[in-house]
Amino acid sequence: MWYYKDKYPNHPLFCEDESTFLYDSISRKVWVVKGREYRRLVTGSHKKVHAYGFLSENGKKMFTLRKNMNAEEFVKVLSKFLHKFKRAILILDKAPWHKKSKKVQKYLKEHRRELKIIWFPSGCPEMNPVEECWRQAKGEVNGGRIHESFERMVKELRYFMKYTEFRQNMGKYLRP
Repeated sequence: MWYYKDKYPNHPLFCEDESTFLYDSISRKVWVVKGREYRRLVTGSHKKVHAYGFLSENGKKMFTLRKNMNAEEFVKVLSKFLHKFKRAILILDKAPWHKKSKKVQKYLKEHRRELKIIWFPSGCPEMNPVEECWRQAKGEVNGGRIHESFERMVKELRYFMKYTEFRQNMGKYLRP
């Protein structure tokens, strides 16, 4: 990866990932009086929104929400990303819609001058700093509470992703 940084000094380094946000509360750890039963409120809704996120080594970011998580949506998101940042070294996981999709592979081939792709090893989400963004967002937006509506949850998620500074130390995640 560091080889790419030397070879393409005008290409900023970004990591990308996706996550799904359900319209429901999340309970990770809670305090309960001993002997009392814990009851978690749930919506019973199956509504969800998919988030696509890009995070650079110097704090630049782009997050977008979509109704679907598939190859077609990923190509649209990549187009939006390229429009905003022009060029990048992009580190992707091996999700099926990244690695196996003909549409995505065609798009990456057509934009190989602007996008230099590096693949995360399979089964290593801990190497991707965007995972920490999702952890923070899910805790802040869905942690232990239910929103008055799905639209309100989406609005809060957009606000959180837009105004939160994610300053992950890329070296901590991406060891040579």
